[in-house]
Amino acid sequence: MKPRTKLQFHVLEHSRCLRDIDNHILEWAKSACFDHEGYATKTRVICLECGQRFSPELVTRKRAVCPHCSGKLTIRNTRKRKNSQSMYIAKAEVHDEFQVIRNFLLHAHYAEDREPRYYVKEVLQHWIKEDGTREVVARAYNMGCTASWTGDLEIRKKTIGGSGYYNYGQNDVHPWAYHPNSEFRPVYTRYGINARLQGLSFLQALRILPYDSKAETLLKAKQYELLSYCESRAGRIETYWSSIKICLRNKYKIKDASMWFDYLQLLERYGKDLHNAHYVCPKNLHKAHDTYMKKKAGDDEKERRERDKQKMLKLKEAAENYIKDKSRFFDLQISDGKIVIVVLKSVDEFMLEGEKMRHCVFTNEYFKKKDCLILSARIGKQRIETVEVNLKTLKVVQSRGVCNSNTEYHDRIVGLVRKNINLIRQRMTA
Repeated sequence: MKPRTKLQFHVLEHSRCLRDIDNHILEWAKSACFDHEGYATKTRVICLECGQRFSPELVTRKRAVCPHCSGKLTIRNTRKRKNSQSMYIAKAEVHDEFQVIRNFLLHAHYAEDREPRYYVKEVLQHWIKEDGTREVVARAYNMGCTASWTGDLEIRKKTIGGSGYYNYGQNDVHPWAYHPNSEFRPVYTRYGINARLQGLSFLQALRILPYDSKAETLLKAKQYELLSYCESRAGRIETYWSSIKICLRNKYKIKDASMWFDYLQLLERYGKDLHNAHYVCPKNLHKAHDTYMKKKAGDDEKERRERDKQKMLKLKEAAENYIKDKSRFFDLQISDGKIVIVVLKSVDEFMLEGEKMRHCVFTNEYFKKKDCLILSARIGKQRIETVEVNLKTLKVVQSRGVCNSNTEYHDRIVGLVRKNINLIRQRMTA
């Protein structure tokens, strides 16, 4: 969009005068940001840094140094021959009264027998005055089959109100890292914002830190994993703040916040002291988490077995009551020479009928209904439909085939039951 205000003209003029640092950013990112990997099989290792092969004998504990380019590699066991990486990198600068955050999108493509190909493009700039006034200089962000930044850097309209003000890909991005030569104004560094900022984007930090002392504490303690929870899941930070302070006092770095919070919930379940560093600062979080998960799984299994036991006891009681209530109908058989209709005589028969006919005669516990008589219409050994008769009105309530459908014999079955309804009445008065 075209600049309209004096501030927008001023920002755009400064933006056009910024030094081109794309190659500077890329050279730093190649060594400090991108993963350096080798893909290994039993017979060869492909160095993605130069595309050349070398012997697996040079691999030690998933690490190796490429004999061709001297690259220090992390080795992955895979038959893949290609890889790609993408990330945002940012650099903070100060220009006149503005704090400027320059965001770059980097791509890297690797393949066997080929030198890596790198691409870098500056996509977004935030120009922020000390009073909080902000202007955005960015490329257009197009959402299609593949989202991409296109066009030239120019003044862009800011989204107003709600969480949209910080929309990812429109007015804000989350840099993987800030260039170590980044420069921040003292008004921001006093909150702990510097080139090591993680967990929050710069705009999120500006919105949260001045009003959230807990977030400021986490940032200054470099607890970046927990800091990321201050934006969308602040409730967890509030709930477990006492345990977090234990970690801070013991200089315990939480590297997987999601697992750590799950672990605390497990500790709560088993009545452990969340103010005790022995519990909240485990030496091996994965191992401690797995220990309590196994304990929980065992307890859940015991609870399930107990529920099943109680369910079976209730089912046994229901089966006895069913026989007591409906045994007088068990000798009933209705037939027209081809179709035979019989009464279901046990809970097990209800279960089998439900499985074969794929309907809810068992799961909805029709055997517990006092005024309900369930019959099974069959031709030979094949079940055709399941019939429900109301013992109060002596009317056919429903007759259902497989998956509750009506079969070609539906009217014939319903008519046959109605024709012989007196047989049911006789057994009720016997």
